[in-house]
Amino acid sequence: MWPARIAFALLLFTVPVGAQVLTAQQLLPDKPAPRGNFLTRPFYDNHVLILTEVDAGAALWDDFASRRVIGRGGYERNPLMRPFVHNSGTLAAETIGEVWLVAFVADRMKHSQHAVLRKTWWLPQVLNISAKIYGGINSTAILSR
Repeated sequence: MWPARIAFALLLFTVPVGAQVLTAQQLLPDKPAPRGNFLTRPFYDNHVLILTEVDAGAALWDDFASRRVIGRGGYERNPLMRPFVHNSGTLAAETIGEVWLVAFVADRMKHSQHAVLRKTWWLPQVLNISAKIYGGINSTAILSR
């Protein structure tokens, strides 16, 4: 009987007493503070980052194919992109801005208070990816003629 009591006493002394008591300062906050600043915050979320990388790749393909079509005498059918496609620098700046803006909107939707926005955060990025892929396919088809 004594060995069991000694083992139980040793077990009780090995348990840290402060582990059961949590003060209000040691509790985790309700919502973690956002990481990064205004420009880099969307890229700390891995899901948003992956879709941003796919979006950037699709935009690069679309821009490259569009510039080759324009170089062969074609024209840009999208009236919003038409002012940017005649200069590679303005096209690159517009593409970077567009990819960042869509990632920023997706990140804000993902961390919104509204359930509908939290569930459809991926929609702006997927729509932009599909538009860029369609543009890249269309321009590549025109180049192959």
